[in-house]
Amino acid sequence: IIYFSVQWWNTLHQGASVSMKGASMATPMLAGMLIMVLACVTLILWHVWVYGPTGHRAAPAAEKQPFLLLLGRELWDLVFNPHGILAELWDVLPYFLAGVLLAGYIRTYKIAVKMQAKLKRYGFLSIFVASFVGILTPLCACGTLTTAISLLFAGLPLAPVMALLVTSPLLSPSTYLLTLNDLGPEWTVIRTIAAFSMGIFAGVVTHLLRNKGFRTESVFIEGGIVRGDFHDEAYPDERLRCNCKEKFGNRIAVRTGNKFLIFLAKSWEMFVLVGKYVLVGVAIGAVVERYMPYDWIHRLFGREDPLNIVWITFGSVPVFLHQVSASSILYHIKSSLDGTLDSGAALAFMIGGPVTAVPTMVLFWTIFKKRVFFLYLFVCIAGTILLAYAFQFLVFVPYVDTGSALLRDVRSLSGGMSSIIGKENKNVRIVMDPDGNSMIATATNDLEGQGGIVFDGGLERLLDRSAGKYDNRKYIANIAAWLEENNTSPEPRNILIYDTFRTSGPDKSSFANLKTLLEQQGFRVRLTDRRETPEITGRLLEEQGQLWLLFGQAGSDRGLSDRELEAVTRFTSDGRGMLLAAGVHGAGADGLSAPNRIASGYGVTYSGTAQNADELPATTGSYFLHRASGILGKILKLVHKA
Repeated sequence: IIYFSVQWWNTLHQGASVSMKGASMATPMLAGMLIMVLACVTLILWHVWVYGPTGHRAAPAAEKQPFLLLLGRELWDLVFNPHGILAELWDVLPYFLAGVLLAGYIRTYKIAVKMQAKLKRYGFLSIFVASFVGILTPLCACGTLTTAISLLFAGLPLAPVMALLVTSPLLSPSTYLLTLNDLGPEWTVIRTIAAFSMGIFAGVVTHLLRNKGFRTESVFIEGGIVRGDFHDEAYPDERLRCNCKEKFGNRIAVRTGNKFLIFLAKSWEMFVLVGKYVLVGVAIGAVVERYMPYDWIHRLFGREDPLNIVWITFGSVPVFLHQVSASSILYHIKSSLDGTLDSGAALAFMIGGPVTAVPTMVLFWTIFKKRVFFLYLFVCIAGTILLAYAFQFLVFVPYVDTGSALLRDVRSLSGGMSSIIGKENKNVRIVMDPDGNSMIATATNDLEGQGGIVFDGGLERLLDRSAGKYDNRKYIANIAAWLEENNTSPEPRNILIYDTFRTSGPDKSSFANLKTLLEQQGFRVRLTDRRETPEITGRLLEEQGQLWLLFGQAGSDRGLSDRELEAVTRFTSDGRGMLLAAGVHGAGADGLSAPNRIASGYGVTYSGTAQNADELPATTGSYFLHRASGILGKILKLVHKA
């Protein structure tokens, strides 16, 4: 807060020492960030004042501690606890550094600048080239808008320039890799396609209107801008005069021809430039997840209103949202929801917020004719809404967590009768919730060393008679792969399948195909049950990397003993994975008390039953989307291993 306040004060009151370019572009940017940070601080103050430190339940009346002490304790916990801001920054650091180095390389060899110089050669196709250049990298140290104006001065039509202006704020190498870390490979592909499509939409619309007052020579306000070279120190308009010679990377480039040193300098420049947005995004995301009332988030991102895309698009216009911050905030929003995310609204948030950045809008208003300003605003808003709804109907499934590793390459699952999963912990993420009844969820807590856990309310999918239906087999293989990935066991690829049925329900022979399937995936599997192995012990589990517990017995059968519960808890605490499948075979809700003894420790409860359709679509994504996300998924695994 102190940093942004000082910058804001200096920009307002020390105009003599700050160029007008800084006042016109940096001031709105800093103001937007300052407002967002102050809003977060206000939310924390309100929460601690009303509810007490951490948690959404009111503090005990007997607790009479000074407010400043409670606030200090809360801020310390927000930053330093195992799920706090520092922990998440550490998690995104590899992707952030990789993106910074990639951007440094592109800027060192001026790849985007060389492509930009060739735009005039391609005619109408220059719209597509400009869209590609825009998503490739931040174009120039002096900013996208000044680069765009230079292209217009050089005689380039407005259409490709508009495409460049729209796509550049949406994606960059750092954003690309941070999205991969925060939201997964599917969302990374979707965001890339959406950014590229936004540029094409903006360029094509502008091209169609080129004879309606949007030719290059008639887009500027009369006398509003002086033609010339922005890189010239004598250029008279200080709003656009480039200060790139003052940049650290360019100062190094002037003094040496060593490309490696220039690369390091350019990378450091990008580290400083992008780093503050990563910090702000992670901090705001953590505050939203921890303090924002759930009903507020659910109202916008929980699929209750088909017009959520429209509300978020218009609501994001006045809000300063940097491309780097968007994916981190969405990651926390997904964790806060009690169900799956409205993916269309999420996409509108990612492309609608960054594209209407306040600094760009301010300069648009002061330099271009008003019809150009409103055209830019129109293509940003209309493009966001059209793209979000297009993906909503063509790619996203309403009750599916887009990008979940459990549903990779799974087009549909068997539904039928299922117990309902309730979420009580932010580490739990709902994977499928048809008709609002959650039936599949995951839980991870890497920072505390806990292994990954999958909760499934439909035991029927694992039985021999159902495992071959639809894509159940692929789903089962994905469970094993995901648990193995989120596993630090010294016994890799070893699975114990434990059937807890005793006097009712299917015996272990009903899961023989499940064992065979997993063995075909390269796992070593042991299948046992209560009759063969009456008790789960630490010795039984010590040679296993995964435990698949199958529940759903009648109420007359006992669940796990305290000693067994302790062994299972220790098993997951050691970083090993677990599947907890709880059906309702002849038992109703009474049969769910046993799995709940385990699940409740991880923030999950099984309750009641829901009758779903026999087949539940899991994805409608194209073959290209699956292939592209699969390649990115492999990259993600390599980075995680590194």
